[in-house]
Amino acid sequence: MDNDSKTEYRNHDFAGDTMDQRAFINYTASWLKEGRRVVKQEGVCAAFIDWRQLPAMTDCFQMSGWIWRGIAVWNKPSSRPQKGRFRAQAEYIVWGSKGALPLDRNSPVLPGVFTTSSVPSKSRIHQTQKPLDLMRQVVKLCEKGERIFDPFAGSGTTILAAELEGFDSLGIELDDYYAAEADKRIKEYLSTVQQTV
Repeated sequence: MDNDSKTEYRNHDFAGDTMDQRAFINYTASWLKEGRRVVKQEGVCAAFIDWRQLPAMTDCFQMSGWIWRGIAVWNKPSSRPQKGRFRAQAEYIVWGSKGALPLDRNSPVLPGVFTTSSVPSKSRIHQTQKPLDLMRQVVKLCEKGERIFDPFAGSGTTILAAELEGFDSLGIELDDYYAAEADKRIKEYLSTVQQTV
């Protein structure tokens, strides 16, 4: 596939990007169910999704046994406008918990709306790469001392954010190219941070 946007990442289909609705629901419910199995009681899960699959994602959380806790919004003010349409400037964070959540959890109150621009195309490693400052806020949904697990690590932003916020973390990426790029990015960033301290 030609890539005329001058981005550094490979513009190719990645796992799950071309699924129809039923395949997406089946696949997503299965990995959410497996994630719930390995997460501790009172653990949390958060997943980014756009408007097209938002209803399916909330169903998948419930089908797989998570308690669906709600939706937060990532407001992207730099989104591309299209005449005669609403600006597609929102992405959604669906989240839930494994069982009840105590009110005295060791985590801050997070906003329901996060406003930050998308990663510029020329700076992206992965097509769906999230901004580091956004993910540094989102990982705080977990309590200090918990391990953050990202089964779709992509460019490694969640893992990098977790490390910077003092969490232990584990990421999985099936695509060798993205796994190598994420590993390189994380090591370079953390090395730079350590040199400035």
